[in-house]
Amino acid sequence: MIKNIFITLTAVLFFKTGMAQGFSGKVFIDKNANGTCEAGETGLSGVRVSDGLQVTVTDATGNYHLPGHVKNRFIFITTPAGYKFSKSFYARIDSSITAYNFGVIPVKQGAVAKFVRLTDTETALYNNWATEARDYARNEGADFMIHTGDICYEKGLQFHAQQINTSTMGLPVYYCIGNHDLVKGPYGEALYESLFGPVFYSFEAGPAHFIVTPMRYGDYQPSYTVEDVLQWLKNDLAHADPAKPVIAFNHDLLTYDTLFTIRSGKDSINLNDHRLKAWIYGHWHINFARTHGKNGVRSLCSAPAPDGGIDNSAANFDVIGIDKNGISYVQRRYTYVDNQLVQVSPAAGGVAFNNNQVLVSVNAYQTASPVKSVRFTLFDQQGKQVQQLQLQPRTDWNWAATIPVPAAGMQNVYTSTVEATLGTGKILFRRDTFRLAKTPLPAVTGQVWPEVLQDALRQGTVANATATAPSLQLAWSANIGGNIWKSSPVCAEGKVFVATIDDEENTHCGIMALDAATGKRLWQVPTHNSVKHSMSYHNGVLLATDAEGITYALEAATGKIKWQHAGPQHSLPAYNSGGVARDGIYYTGAGNYLEALTVASGQVKWTNRDWRGGEGTPAAMSLKDGLLVTSSNWNHLFAHDAATGKVLWKREDGGIRFRSGTAAFYGNRLYVHGINKLHIIDPANGQTVDSIPVEGELKTMTAPVVTAQHIIIATASHGMMAFDKQTKQLQWRFVPQEALFYTAPYTGPSSATIESTPLVVGNKIYVGASDGYVYVIDGATGKALSRFNVGAPVFAEMAICNGLLYVADFSGNVNAFKL
Repeated sequence: MIKNIFITLTAVLFFKTGMAQGFSGKVFIDKNANGTCEAGETGLSGVRVSDGLQVTVTDATGNYHLPGHVKNRFIFITTPAGYKFSKSFYARIDSSITAYNFGVIPVKQGAVAKFVRLTDTETALYNNWATEARDYARNEGADFMIHTGDICYEKGLQFHAQQINTSTMGLPVYYCIGNHDLVKGPYGEALYESLFGPVFYSFEAGPAHFIVTPMRYGDYQPSYTVEDVLQWLKNDLAHADPAKPVIAFNHDLLTYDTLFTIRSGKDSINLNDHRLKAWIYGHWHINFARTHGKNGVRSLCSAPAPDGGIDNSAANFDVIGIDKNGISYVQRRYTYVDNQLVQVSPAAGGVAFNNNQVLVSVNAYQTASPVKSVRFTLFDQQGKQVQQLQLQPRTDWNWAATIPVPAAGMQNVYTSTVEATLGTGKILFRRDTFRLAKTPLPAVTGQVWPEVLQDALRQGTVANATATAPSLQLAWSANIGGNIWKSSPVCAEGKVFVATIDDEENTHCGIMALDAATGKRLWQVPTHNSVKHSMSYHNGVLLATDAEGITYALEAATGKIKWQHAGPQHSLPAYNSGGVARDGIYYTGAGNYLEALTVASGQVKWTNRDWRGGEGTPAAMSLKDGLLVTSSNWNHLFAHDAATGKVLWKREDGGIRFRSGTAAFYGNRLYVHGINKLHIIDPANGQTVDSIPVEGELKTMTAPVVTAQHIIIATASHGMMAFDKQTKQLQWRFVPQEALFYTAPYTGPSSATIESTPLVVGNKIYVGASDGYVYVIDGATGKALSRFNVGAPVFAEMAICNGLLYVADFSGNVNAFKL
């Protein structure tokens, strides 16, 4: 005790002495990059230096002086644009240090600052995501890398300090503190500070001023206050160039509103008045972007790079460009994808045509280096080159073009090669052989598939279809210009309706109608934000809700907007569930913006007042006999009276609160996933009447499928399983290949993931997997009968209509296969 008191008194005396004398030093151009100011190394003027409260500027010789303050633990610089720090941008205050000098090195920077952002990695294990982020930054010339928090607990903090730093990554690396980075110690941020330095600071790159601010709360109490951050921020921005855009990093979103104001007591600062252009954050483990009102401030959240997001968002790091006006571009790099190159058409499994020309469609992707060009070459049976052309990018995965039918004509066998050139100059190569022939199409009838999994019951057994072909035969393929996540094809009026996401810039999100027989684009309607889940067709109207809770009612025939409704969504989580339409009512939204809207006019029939909170879920709502079943992740499964919105019962036990999967009605029972148990529930009272323990977590965006013999479920890591309906014993297991990238919450290598609910037609099962294949499975044995490589993960439920299987994959392709 006496020793501790002595240490404390010594520290107090040092800080008082430091405050009395102040702190001085020099910012210099470090020619030999050793971090030491030596003879001949000149000072740099105009560099901002801070003690965590006051901010000063170096004089003509690079020297500065700061007074210090009672909470002073660091001296740090605002690294100027056109330079990088040689050793560190901060120094911890130490009685043995007489001058706090900072070396900087000139670097080339353009009109756009480009950086790699990581967030919520929450790991102490090295894996490919770290190597890919490093290699991408080097390959593509990023200016810096930043981690926006939840490095995660003691082991994670220490691992990142050792492995994800400026030295190992080969460029400046910055960190934010997250709620799980406030850990046990003298104060919450003590360990973070010992590894990464101050929790609030600024730096510059390209045309912008970047500020890093800390999480306001966490697992342990921090020593800093909002007042501390506010006073430093005022001083920092007072010294910043007012013409430069301000980009803020924090672990969480400051506000869902338009004004980004930090307040403490009666004091405040409105960042909008300082040209705030972007707020970049994590915390929610989701991919989500939005623009905040007319001020034009853009916020950007990202899922983790090592594993899937809480709402099954794809694992990624994002690449962001900042120009003088703010964010100029955002690109997500989906982790773990290596040498992916697939020729979708023409292929041995079928050839797609566009206006009687051959469609050449290729899916190509590499995480660490983007694909820059794709070349297709066609050869006849004698090996003579028939045609060569450069394909054009349709999405970040798909490249396509059309070619005339060769002079040798149809029914002949041809060989093709594809060369995809990466940014590094590396070339991916593949060769395919195929017969040039059109797949005969069944006649388009008046059959409809109006909802995900056919109807409001969410059943994967398809009674009104017959599987006659021995294997899948591609009939047509169409790319709709944006990634497709969970938007299941909806079929009606001779059309197929699909929606796209754009969780980067909100410019490639929308709803599209294709001709059901040919894939020809008929109409397209942009949406304000991503339509993440499936739509509903009801009485000639197509209904969809985007990630900001805006509902669109479109005339299915023309795409004309009948009405649009902005739901009362005023905070995160973003909306990514699937709604449902029945008897003239469309049910959509979640929590306190779960609503029942009339299909005819959009009038609100009721709004949920019984519950709120939790996280976003990709589960679709289910409806039967007036019982509306909906979900909130990390919260409950809820059963509402569909007529009034009143909650009748709710469940969170048995892992049911982990809500990724859709509940399905079969007979008089409701089948629903817990995290590692399938529950069979009496919908009248919400009680479990039976259950099946499952190996491999049930964190997928799928519904259970019940047949006369089996209960079939899809897992996050162990593929698909079939249990005997009577005995509940495992009958067979089908395991696809490793996922191309990961989406199920906290799922990473090694995981054979299925995120698309299987469809059962007679004795065959059709299933799309995260490995990029669509499989035909024997329903009795679980053996694969055939497969087709679509080249990108299939997350959306498939649809069967008019004798065709419609598959929407992540590349933006909608593929039609003859059954």
